[in-house]
Amino acid sequence: MGYELSRRDFVRHALLAAGGLMLSRKQLLGAPPSALFQGQTLELWYRRPAREWVEALPVGNGRLGAMIFGTIGRERLQLNEDTLWSGGPKDWNNPGAREVLPEVRRLIAEGKYVEADQLSKKMMGPYTQSYLPLGDLYLTFEHGDVGRSYRRSLDLGSAVVTVTYRVGNVQYTREVFASYPDQVLVVRLAADRPGALSFTAELDSPLRHRTAAEGGVLKLLGKAPAHVDPNYYDLPDPVRYDEEEGMTFEAHLQARSADGRVWVDHDGMHVRDATEVVLLLSAATSFNGYDKSPAREGRDPGPIAAGHLRAAGAKAYEELKQAHVADHRSLFDRVELDLGPSAATQDIPTDERIARLGARDPYLVTLFFQYGRYLLVASSRPGTQPANLQGIWNDQVRP
Repeated sequence: MGYELSRRDFVRHALLAAGGLMLSRKQLLGAPPSALFQGQTLELWYRRPAREWVEALPVGNGRLGAMIFGTIGRERLQLNEDTLWSGGPKDWNNPGAREVLPEVRRLIAEGKYVEADQLSKKMMGPYTQSYLPLGDLYLTFEHGDVGRSYRRSLDLGSAVVTVTYRVGNVQYTREVFASYPDQVLVVRLAADRPGALSFTAELDSPLRHRTAAEGGVLKLLGKAPAHVDPNYYDLPDPVRYDEEEGMTFEAHLQARSADGRVWVDHDGMHVRDATEVVLLLSAATSFNGYDKSPAREGRDPGPIAAGHLRAAGAKAYEELKQAHVADHRSLFDRVELDLGPSAATQDIPTDERIARLGARDPYLVTLFFQYGRYLLVASSRPGTQPANLQGIWNDQVRP
């Protein structure tokens, strides 16, 4: 990505720079804002859309996750649900492991480490199943793919991704967040000229699926594989489906607009001539516990997704957003980090700032620290699954 510092170098310099104080919220009460961040918000921002998945901006509520690319003409939100895995319960024990252990110990004691390493592989159990992507929400806009005054940002304090740009004389704004209180992904789309917003929304998935239009709701109905080999394990037929095993899942999408036309058919959800649109997306799987087959003993994901969507749909956008921000801040605002003033202004995008200054900039070190906290808040909450290696964000069938 053209950075002067590698991630490892950045972490090393950040640790050296971390001679500042990590203070509790209680200790900081009454401290003037200028003593903390000199007016700089905790924000990642960029002058262009994401070109690759790793450049997209993440939101999550512990269970639902999305990566937002911010593309002007065709927005992509890559979706995850934290219980969506391949396979089902099985015995992961290797009964022959204890028979090999004494010989592995003997080889280590004799300094034969290569031989011990090779033999220890016989102690391994089978590979676990794979955490899977739910799918993608695509928004194809009729205003084309050329814009100006572009800005894409993630505010760590509010956990809201914002994309703004101009096409002609119209300013377009997108806001995206994953609400823990209401268990939905919320997308607000707006134009500053009446009736200037027209687009089509589509749901897709790399897993087996179909879509349906029912009662103004666009649904994605899918089935996970019965088995997936990890991408570092080279076997024929690494992804296998069958009727006896494999989790089912659903995502439900609804649109609200005060002045536009909205309809749903087999091609997707269509919005025409709107000024502001709020999209709500809910999702659920048939996961019913670690010891139950999601295919034979699973829950019906449809009523769960429908229930979340119905409850959230009864609330105004500002009510959803205020509840989300208050919930996020109750966790995120518990820690602040002050490493001293920054000489740079905040009108430099995050990627350019890293390339120019790296860990020499105290603000970037603070941002790096707080971004780690943000990701954990977004990927693991009470009642959800523990965060895995990538939090809850994954776009690969064989991750």
